[in-house]
Amino acid sequence: MPLDSIIVSVCVVATFVVFGSFLYWGDLQTRPDRLAKSPEHKRRPF
Repeated sequence: MPLDSIIVSVCVVATFVVFGSFLYWGDLQTRPDRLAKSPEHKRRPF
């Protein structure tokens, strides 16, 4: 396997890993239990 193909393959895999990490982090940030603990999402009773 030529060196160029290995470099491209590593870059493609790294791109997917970074993208998946961002999706996982975003999912953790928007979980209902985490949103319930956040005081900025409380509604005023008026």
